[in-house]
Amino acid sequence: MESALCGTEESTRIGGRERANAAVTDTGGFDRVLVAVDGETPAAVGRVAVAEAARHGARVDALSVVRMTASVDGWDVVVERREDSAEAAVDTVGDAAIGTDISVSKRLRYGDPAAEIARYADHNDVDLVVIGEPTRTGLSRYLSPTSVTDRVRRASSVPVLTVPADD
Repeated sequence: MESALCGTEESTRIGGRERANAAVTDTGGFDRVLVAVDGETPAAVGRVAVAEAARHGARVDALSVVRMTASVDGWDVVVERREDSAEAAVDTVGDAAIGTDISVSKRLRYGDPAAEIARYADHNDVDLVVIGEPTRTGLSRYLSPTSVTDRVRRASSVPVLTVPADD
């Protein structure tokens, strides 16, 4: 993984692919890294977030958002399953920090994932958001043409580092 500052735009290379991220205003490093995870996020996303935090001497906030939809009424079995999945996802980030000096705070929120991730970053002095690039194939590409990752990239006021899915 390489990261280089090019003017006001950060370009990040992970797994042989280059990604252009949001404008960078502070080139002094990061103090707080937010990693957004869910039950389908590969463990590599947490490892990348911990590695970035270690490189910059930052702490990590692991955030998972339990999606609440109109069809989910109250705290039923569906919500409990989503909570269990969210808790397991943030625990995976904590596991990635074992054996390092990196502090990981685990957070759970409820609502629209992209909106909650961007809101959390804005309200908690986050310097970098790390999120996985979704693997959307077949019918899912057409049913949901805009991914949470794309929406976070557009809504975030801080740089967003996307970790590609395993090929």
